[in-house]
Amino acid sequence: MDARQRQIRRLASRGAVLCTLVLFAMTVRTILLPKIDQPSPVDAIFMLGGPGPRLTRTLELARSGIAPVVVISMPGTWRCPDSSRTGRNVEIICFWPDPMTTQGEAREAGRLARTRGWESIMFVTDRSQDSRARLRIGRCYDGEILVSAVEPRLRDWPYLFAYQTAATVKAHVLQRGC
Repeated sequence: MDARQRQIRRLASRGAVLCTLVLFAMTVRTILLPKIDQPSPVDAIFMLGGPGPRLTRTLELARSGIAPVVVISMPGTWRCPDSSRTGRNVEIICFWPDPMTTQGEAREAGRLARTRGWESIMFVTDRSQDSRARLRIGRCYDGEILVSAVEPRLRDWPYLFAYQTAATVKAHVLQRGC
């Protein structure tokens, strides 16, 4: 191998390392340190399915009176709770997303918002899914998107980091529509 080939290889190697570091930094930013919104009055609270105390957070938000409607994705809970758990006169809608993914949940959020005239929704998810959920939902719903995130257990972070990284790449590259 001559000097020119070694120089090209060295530059390619450094470029690959730099790209990897940039991708890692962006992933850390969107998965570990996403934008989290403060609860404020909205037209509905919408719980995305998944691990963590999402149902507890959703019902706490409903009890606070920020929305007259709560929507619950059933993969996130064992059964649909009744409104007595909120201590308020809150309508609760439970559904099974199709497909049974964040994309299916985003489609249902968009459909419900169009049929009910919602202009703002507070979504409940976990911190690792926040940025990807905003991306998916924003493709199906053009109203105000707020997110209240629960904290995953520390031991779940390695899996969530890998899963959310792959799912985010999939959302950006393979599934670009609603």
